[in-house]
Amino acid sequence: MSGIRLSMGAAAFLLALGLPQAASAQVPTYVDPVVYEVDHASFPTTSYPSGYQLNNNYEWESSYPFAGSYSAAEQQLIINDELSRTGGVLSTDPTDGSKVITINQGIIPEANQGDVSPPTVVTNDNAAPPANSPFTKSYYRSENLGNSVFGAGYIIDASMTATPSTGTAEKRVEAYAEGKVYAVAFGAQKEIVRARAEVSGQQGGNNSGTARLFAMGQQVWSGNLYYSFEITPINWSRTFFSATKRFMVGPVPVSVSASVSGGLKLTVSGQIGPTVARLTATAGGWGNANASAGVDIVVAGVGVEGAVTLINVSLPAFAELFWPFYSLDWTLKADLNLNTLNGNLKLWVRVGFWFFKKTWTLTIASWSGITRNWNLYTNNGSLILGMDPMGM
Repeated sequence: MSGIRLSMGAAAFLLALGLPQAASAQVPTYVDPVVYEVDHASFPTTSYPSGYQLNNNYEWESSYPFAGSYSAAEQQLIINDELSRTGGVLSTDPTDGSKVITINQGIIPEANQGDVSPPTVVTNDNAAPPANSPFTKSYYRSENLGNSVFGAGYIIDASMTATPSTGTAEKRVEAYAEGKVYAVAFGAQKEIVRARAEVSGQQGGNNSGTARLFAMGQQVWSGNLYYSFEITPINWSRTFFSATKRFMVGPVPVSVSASVSGGLKLTVSGQIGPTVARLTATAGGWGNANASAGVDIVVAGVGVEGAVTLINVSLPAFAELFWPFYSLDWTLKADLNLNTLNGNLKLWVRVGFWFFKKTWTLTIASWSGITRNWNLYTNNGSLILGMDPMGM
C-alpha cells in the first residue's frame, strides 16, 4: 500500500491504493493534419519526395541565373541582391565560414493571442430552502486560456448538501471537491489531471468517503476515507501526451513534435461523522511543452529553440457542514493558484546554396505568462434545518 497516514487521536484511517506515475502506460500521440502556412504566396504548402536533396536544388530569389559556378565578385553581388530582396541579416557560419542570410518570418498570431471565451462560473447562492428540504451550496468555475496551438485550462467544482431526516432515513451530510487540469498542444486538448474527493456522514448509515486521482483519463490512485483523515501528499511526475504539427518555414515543411510532460498533485484531509462533513482538498497539476523539429528531406539544418510552460495550477477547495442538532453551520470556499502560458518556441530551417546558406526562422509561441492567486469564492452561514435533532 502507498499514501497512508493515520491520525490516531481521533480514530482516523485511510486506505489508499495507487501506482506512482502509472509508469507502464503508453504515451498517446496526436497529429494535426493541417499544415500551417505563414506566407501562402511565397511559400505554399509543399510536399517533397522522402529524402529529396533540397540543398542546391531550391532556387534563390536573386535575378542572377541559378547555376553552379560563380566568380567571387558574382557571389558577392548575388548575396547582396538576396539581402535586398529578402530583408535578411548576413552572418557567418562558424562551422565552415560560409555566409548565412537569416530571414525572420515573424510571429504567428497564435503565438501570443488567446481565442477563448470568458470563464464560466455557476453558484447557487439562493435563499434558504423550504422546511425539511435539502440544503445545498455549490461553486463551479471553468476557464480556458490560449488557443488551439498552445493552451491550458482548469475546472474547480465544490459542493455540499445537508438532507433532513425522513420517516425512513436519518439526516445526512455530504461534501465533494473536484479539480481538472487541461493542456492543449497543436489542436489536441486533453484532460491531463482529474482529482475528486467526496465524503458522506449519516447516523446509523455510511460514514466514509473516497478520493481518486486520474491522469489522461486513467485512474492512477484511489483511497478510502474514514473518520479523521489526511492522505500523504501526492506529487508525481509523468509524460502526458505528445502532438505533432507541420509548419511551412520558408520553403520547407517542418514537422514539430510537442511533448507535454509535468505532473499530478493532490492533498486531501478532513473529518466524517453522523453530524459533520469537513473536506479540504487541493487538486492540481502542471504541464510543459518541450518541442523537437524534423524534416524528411535533406537540408543544411533544422531545429527548434525554447520551451513553453502550459500550466501549473493548484485548486484548493474547502467544504464543511456541522449539524449536531437543529442548527446547521456551513462554509464553502474555493481558491485558484495559477501560472500559465509562459515561454517561447522558435523554429528554424537552413537550406544550402553553392556558396552561401539561407536560414528562415518562425516564432510559434511567445507567451509572457499569466499568474493568478485568487480567492474565487467564500460563503458561510447558519440556519435551522430539519425538525428532529439527530438521535432524538
